[in-house]
Amino acid sequence: MKVTLQNLTKVYPARDKKSGKEVVAVNDFTFQIPDGKLIGLLGPSGCGKSTTLNLLSGLQTPTSGRIFFGEDDVTDLPAENRGVGLVFQNYALYPHLTVLQNILFPLQNLKGKDKLTKAQMLQKAQEAAKLVQIDTLMDRKPNELSGGQQQRVAIARALVKMPRVLLLDEPLSNLDARLRLQTREELKRIQTETGITTVFVTHDQEEAMSISDMIVVMKDGVIQQIGKPQEVYDEPANLFVAKFLGTPPINVFSGAVKEGRLYIGEAAVLDVP
Repeated sequence: MKVTLQNLTKVYPARDKKSGKEVVAVNDFTFQIPDGKLIGLLGPSGCGKSTTLNLLSGLQTPTSGRIFFGEDDVTDLPAENRGVGLVFQNYALYPHLTVLQNILFPLQNLKGKDKLTKAQMLQKAQEAAKLVQIDTLMDRKPNELSGGQQQRVAIARALVKMPRVLLLDEPLSNLDARLRLQTREELKRIQTETGITTVFVTHDQEEAMSISDMIVVMKDGVIQQIGKPQEVYDEPANLFVAKFLGTPPINVFSGAVKEGRLYIGEAAVLDVP
């Protein structure tokens, strides 16, 4: 499913009524997500990446701009009618339900022509569980699972209805380092196998670089650069992107251009016509 964002803007009213300054969380965001790709929304806390995800999902309404899934304008469509799967940072599993019941929950709420028989629902739940490798844990409750297993249940629940678009909001941030590495590889495998267009929000540049087909670097609600991970790393569009990507971080020197030459300190290091 191709996803198109056209001049998407989200403005929150001023908290301080004296200053009257509005907060622009997402500023004129325009981007087309190709069908079947995994896109990483990357940036520091407060850059607008989660707000962009919430606008995509329908949990928030844009101040201006349009959202298209394929050729369908979904901007004014409620979240439940958009056909999205959403995985939160904190898993949001139902503690009183088993793994199977958690995965079945979205299917049990389908109505009309989409309504499934009990046998169909069970089959889909088993397929989703097998995809994320938790099919042997179906009778357990969430509190009997590790963090990584709980995350897999949340992913299976989002995948079970085969959404048009899968949205992941920092899904690995609660996991330890080794488990994060393992789970992000699993996420890439699952996305490749299903072919579902996926948007992955993270502030971890290593995470975004390792699994994304393309990354969108954001700062203060504005897109700084879009491209393949290696391209963005090799050819940063500005100083912010250059500093944000890479471990260890890039070296930065203060310089001056005089008479067609670049000087660092007293040394002329480069001709700059």
